[in-house]
Amino acid sequence: MTTETTAAARGICTNLPSACSHAAARTPLPMKGADSRCPGCGASLLPTASGGGTAAGTGVMRQPGVMAALLGLALLIALGAWWFTRSVESARPVSAATVAAGGALAGITAAATAAAPGGAPASRVVPAAGQQVLRIHGSNTVGAKLAPALLANFLAQQGYPELRQEAGAKPDESRLFARSADGKASVEVQLHAHGTATAFTDLAAGQADVGMASRPIKKDELEATQTLGDLSKAGSEHVIALDGVAVLVHGGNTVPRLSLEQLRGIYTGQISDWSAVGGPAGPIHVLARDDKSGTWDTFKSLVMGKEKLLASARRFEDSAELSDAVSLDPQAIGFAGLPYVRNARAVAISDGSAAPLRPSRFTVATEDYPLSRRLFLYVSPQASELARRFANYAVSDEAQRVADAQGFIGQVPDTAESTAASPAADLPSVYTALTGKASRLSVNLRFVSGGDQLDNKARRDLDRIVKLLEGRARQNERVLLLGFADKTGGDCANTRLSQQRADAVGRELATYGVRPAVVHGFGPVAPVAANDTPAGRERNRRVEVWLTSADVKAPAPVRCE
Repeated sequence: MTTETTAAARGICTNLPSACSHAAARTPLPMKGADSRCPGCGASLLPTASGGGTAAGTGVMRQPGVMAALLGLALLIALGAWWFTRSVESARPVSAATVAAGGALAGITAAATAAAPGGAPASRVVPAAGQQVLRIHGSNTVGAKLAPALLANFLAQQGYPELRQEAGAKPDESRLFARSADGKASVEVQLHAHGTATAFTDLAAGQADVGMASRPIKKDELEATQTLGDLSKAGSEHVIALDGVAVLVHGGNTVPRLSLEQLRGIYTGQISDWSAVGGPAGPIHVLARDDKSGTWDTFKSLVMGKEKLLASARRFEDSAELSDAVSLDPQAIGFAGLPYVRNARAVAISDGSAAPLRPSRFTVATEDYPLSRRLFLYVSPQASELARRFANYAVSDEAQRVADAQGFIGQVPDTAESTAASPAADLPSVYTALTGKASRLSVNLRFVSGGDQLDNKARRDLDRIVKLLEGRARQNERVLLLGFADKTGGDCANTRLSQQRADAVGRELATYGVRPAVVHGFGPVAPVAANDTPAGRERNRRVEVWLTSADVKAPAPVRCE
């Protein structure tokens, strides 16, 4: 039967807003028939009423061909495809029983309106009956391997044992389809790994439910997402694993180590020959991650500062491709996350007076390695229940073991023997006396700048430490809490602050029934990083946790005026 439509017939593109500008803007497009397609992406069009409503409203066109199109759309919905309504649902809490668990966050933010072309708000995904949608966008480092592995375990735990993954419409996009054993319920996960910056733009635009990041959220990103709540708070910011940005060279390159200063010189072009840094003579070929990458953001923050990248540097969107390129070029240098060392060689890196360190499980877990970083999930308190359950699962001990298996560093504490575990130079004699027969836990507790308030990761780490102590066979182990400060301000003030921080940890442990044998602040001595950068100062503000079965005597508090 031939479909007859009027010249005014219009339709809305049914593609995802992130995949088509017409879908994002809800642009009414001309329809010549029931099988009309979007000129931008080729997706089918959903007819609208002549008065501007949706085809599901009171102004449904009555032509037989249009009715056939609507029946076809109903069939597509039954098969699990999606279509978007023109109107946005009112901002109210959404039940997982009625709307996709990964649907748009309750309320449309001002940032979402600004992000869509023409100021059109992002629309809510409408799932088929019994199906939930979870949209996870952001870091390639998290999204390439870690997120799929976490999702597989999480969905199985939630009652969806059948799982398959397929490539998406664009590179670094994929979809995971999970189904319950009885086939009555399912989840679709839309995984877009285009870089950390996209996590926050998509959260702000209502196009993502969970943001993946390989660096902390920035001030301007907090402002852009403020209508979603404060994403820096403990309930929204989740550290899901640790990673080290490894500096990579060809396996035949004999350069023994690099300081952060030398590394900066190479990446700005001030150092252009390997012989200048102890390697074999020859030009240095500089490789770097792309601007959207959280790996690049971390490297830029910890190494580059305000300096600009060498213009001739080759840029890569994918860490594995960069690492493979380094392994094939004897003159190359690059950087990537710890799981992507592959066939290249990781160089030892030093910061300030601290000893050079290569990225390893222990040096990254303690964050002593100069290019250590945290990997995050960000989720709004307004997000769906499924999104929040996934974020909570991602910080569990079970999830940390999954992170370990994927080549990242989980956060379940372990120990390393003796003071060889410390990279600091000029260790005080009191410190070496206390720790000479002790084991250091693979965790440093860190604080919000300028005070003794534990940061989000440290609060979870305390729970993990208590679990470790409760599960150990030796019940006579004593806990040592050794506090340190950066060098900002006077030594006396920093000594007091380091003591206050160690005391704060001691008070928290006491609420679990754990009473440390030693709680001592050392002030700004024994830095593990240079004090001339914000990142270095943050690493120096720490409380180390040690365990010993030996008798120890708490040193007298340092007193100064």
